[in-house]
Amino acid sequence: MTILAFAGPSLSRADRASFPEVEWRPPAEAGDLLRLAAGEISAICLIDGYFDHRPAVRHKELLLLLAKGVPVFGASSIGALRAAEMAPFGMIGVGAIFAAYARGALTGDDEVALIHAGPERDWRPLSIPLADVRATLAAARRARAIEGPEARALLRRAAGIHYVDRDWAPVCAALPAGARRAAFRAWLEHGAVSQKRADALACVAAALRGGRELPARPAFVRTCFVDSLARARGLDPAAIL
Repeated sequence: MTILAFAGPSLSRADRASFPEVEWRPPAEAGDLLRLAAGEISAICLIDGYFDHRPAVRHKELLLLLAKGVPVFGASSIGALRAAEMAPFGMIGVGAIFAAYARGALTGDDEVALIHAGPERDWRPLSIPLADVRATLAAARRARAIEGPEARALLRRAAGIHYVDRDWAPVCAALPAGARRAAFRAWLEHGAVSQKRADALACVAAALRGGRELPARPAFVRTCFVDSLARARGLDPAAIL
């Protein structure tokens, strides 16, 4: 039996290496989970996945795995989004980002969106997700590195920047040029928070612990769209459904 985890920019190579018992996969796209439905898997961690230039993981893929009794954990990025959407069907959400989506405090996809390098550069993040901006600003306020009005101004600036271009340099332009901005930039060098990383690590740890009682298996309704996705990924629908 195997635990599979789909992760990319949320976890570094060193992070992944600290869980040698996990079989690591790159960020998921539509059909990747459908491909697993015929195998023997003890649990799945959905952390990172595509959503823009590749089709995102479908809800029906998750429902099929849950209907087969496979524990599916989600956190950090698209995993947190899907876990909040699929929690009524038994998907297990982990972490602060999932909890914020589940209670409606976060709603937008751009909270977790970022641009990143490919596998040849270990999926290195090239922009900053809004969820990490929020976590960092909260930490900065606790550390008295910024005041409340400054934090709100920085968050407004960050929310107004497209996820591809969001970085601390343009975000910090919300602060007046001078010593105050320089001091905050210096604090960021050691104080910046990656909530996505923290949640991803917690997700893998939860899957490895196991032992929790799973909800009743949901019903799965086969549709032509599931068959179409299977065939598009080179699968025989009859072999997985």
